[in-house]
Amino acid sequence: IEGNSKLGITGSTNVNEFNCNLLFSDINSKVKALYQKEGNKIKFQDASLHLANECFDCGSRMMNNDFLEMLKTQRYPNIALDLKEIIINPKNPNENIALLNISLAGRSKLYSIWLNVNQSDKINASGCLKLNLSDFNLEPPKKMLGLVVVDDAIEINLDLKIKPIK
Repeated sequence: IEGNSKLGITGSTNVNEFNCNLLFSDINSKVKALYQKEGNKIKFQDASLHLANECFDCGSRMMNNDFLEMLKTQRYPNIALDLKEIIINPKNPNENIALLNISLAGRSKLYSIWLNVNQSDKINASGCLKLNLSDFNLEPPKKMLGLVVVDDAIEINLDLKIKPIK
C-alpha cells in the first residue's frame, strides 16, 4: 500500500465533527495476500493489514489521547483489517463488494463495503463504511462533565493505492 493512500475515521459530537487520519508513512504496509478466483468472487487467505492505533492523527494531542483511550490501546494496540472476499459486479467490474473482518479493542465483526476499484499498473480502491462504536463494545467519550458527547456512529473512508509486488 503506497504512502499516498488515505484511511480516515470521521465522526461527530453534539458540538462538532472530528477526523482521525492514518499516517501510512508510519506503518508497514506490505501485505502478502493469497487468493483464489471462483467465478465473480475472489477469496482471500491471510490478507490482513494491522494498523497501530498510535499511527492515527486526530488533529490535536488531546484528541489523539482520547482516541487511543477509547480504543483501549494499552491492551489492544492495533486495528486489524482482514479481507475475506471480493465480489465483482459482472455489469461493472469497477464496482465491487468487499467482505472485511474488522478487529479492534478485543472484538471482531464482519462487514461488507462497496468499493470502487480502478486498475492499471496500480490498484486504486476507494469506499466508505458506516459502523457504530457500540458494535465493538466501545463507550463513546464524554468531555467537559458530559456536555460534549461523541456520537456512536462513525465512518471509515478509504482511498488505497496498491502496488502489486511480483
